[in-house]
Amino acid sequence: MLPEKMREILEEPRFALELAAIIPKAKRADEFIDGAKWSLSRDPFSGKRIGSSHVWFLPMEEIPGLLPVILYYTFDDDYVNFLSIQETIYPPEN
Repeated sequence: MLPEKMREILEEPRFALELAAIIPKAKRADEFIDGAKWSLSRDPFSGKRIGSSHVWFLPMEEIPGLLPVILYYTFDDDYVNFLSIQETIYPPEN
C-alpha cells in the first residue's frame, strides 16, 4: 500500500498573528505547530471536524499551567490551510 500524498501547509495571516501572540506565553506552542504540520500534511483527517463545515480543529495536549491551544484548519487534496490558533479555557470535547 502506497503512503498518502503529503499536502503543502499554508498559513493565513490571521494564524501568523495569533501564533506570534501565543508563542511568548507558551514555549511548547512552536513544538505543537511543528507536530501539527508533520501530522496534518500526511493525514488531515487526524483532527476533528466542526459539524458539517469544512473547518477542522486539532487541540494541543493539555499541559499543566497553560491554557489549551486549538488549531483550526481546512484542507483539500493538495493543501492544509491553517486558519487560526486560539487559547481557550473551554477545550473542545473529545
